[in-house]
Amino acid sequence: MDDKFSWPSYPQTEDDFNHLMLAVDDNLAKKDLKPFQRTLHVGRLFWEAFGWGGLAIPPKELAERPGYAGDVLMAKSYRWYEDRYGDQLKAPMAYGFAPVKLGNAVWSVRAGVVLGRAMLFIDRNLANKGNAMGSRNVEASLNVLTQIEGLPQGLANSLSDAALRSHFEFHLLVHQTLQWRSLLPNIELFDTAQADYDASTDNVLQHRYGQARWSSQQAAEKTLKGLLTLGGTSFSTKGADGHNLKKLGESLQTNHGIAITPELLTLASCSPAVRYGEESSTQDQAIASNHAVLHVLEQLSRNPNTEVLLARHKEL
Repeated sequence: MDDKFSWPSYPQTEDDFNHLMLAVDDNLAKKDLKPFQRTLHVGRLFWEAFGWGGLAIPPKELAERPGYAGDVLMAKSYRWYEDRYGDQLKAPMAYGFAPVKLGNAVWSVRAGVVLGRAMLFIDRNLANKGNAMGSRNVEASLNVLTQIEGLPQGLANSLSDAALRSHFEFHLLVHQTLQWRSLLPNIELFDTAQADYDASTDNVLQHRYGQARWSSQQAAEKTLKGLLTLGGTSFSTKGADGHNLKKLGESLQTNHGIAITPELLTLASCSPAVRYGEESSTQDQAIASNHAVLHVLEQLSRNPNTEVLLARHKEL
């Protein structure tokens, strides 16, 4: 298991805080994270070091308050990054991407980082992006249809009301689950699972359907194994049982009370033969397996017993 980030105590002075942030930044830089990506991982390092809890993206004005705890600490960390890296933080920030099929084509849905609170809505008019900068009297808002990369206005106009409702629900699923995923403890299994899911999305978009299904299988498998590892529960690492999502799911439920719908694990499962074209794969199968992983993450994120296992990372 990877070493956790550690620090003696919460900072008490500005000098203490600067030393902490330099150590945090060095830690994240060594993981090859770009400056704009590092801000998404600061909360995890605070949690590893102090058991910190708070908003991942608090209101910016909290950085002006005294002290270095809770949401104030996180707000000051964002300001520290802004002061240190400036325009390098302007790169597109997203928790990740997922594929969606609209109008007989597959598109990429962006789960962008929303600073503070924002009302999400959906409107066929892509010029109506919402209000990016909220104020005291006007709530920030976002038209989720604009988060489909490259979506043309003509296709947006053709979407039925039912299609709009369905996509709004899907966008919420993508955003909530990929945000939760980004906050998982920094252990190799979780980190690799994240890369596998991202590879699945990319493979779907590039029409590599067999590779997409295998990447989805791996993303689900390593997520389950990561939780079992935190719970001290052994699992098979060889042969067919080493990749059996149903058995991993059963072990997670039996030993830790975390249930996952078996049908989701079936959808995410596939044979290694799909990687080499020995077993054919379709676009629909690839998308279904990718989306099954999202639903697995959703069920994990909503189960209180999952948080019990994640809390053990602090103790290991």
